[in-house]
Amino acid sequence: MTDHGAQPSLETIQAESPARELDRLATAYPAFRFSLDFFGRRGTLWVARRINGLNSGVHTVITADLAELHAVLASQEGTGHAR
Repeated sequence: MTDHGAQPSLETIQAESPARELDRLATAYPAFRFSLDFFGRRGTLWVARRINGLNSGVHTVITADLAELHAVLASQEGTGHAR
């Protein structure tokens, strides 16, 4: 018998959430490439890099705060942010 109402495990939620957020970021800010990178003692950080580095505006954002990442990218004019 299976339990169709079973909640996903914490490990499953943690593994899926970054991948889903990376997909959301790529959709919302198509001018950037996103990743989660490990930075030694600082741990895992969100990284946004402009795809065409010759365009004006922010080139790279590295932060542990996802809200800060959204704020910086949303504040940029002409970054390819989905409206």
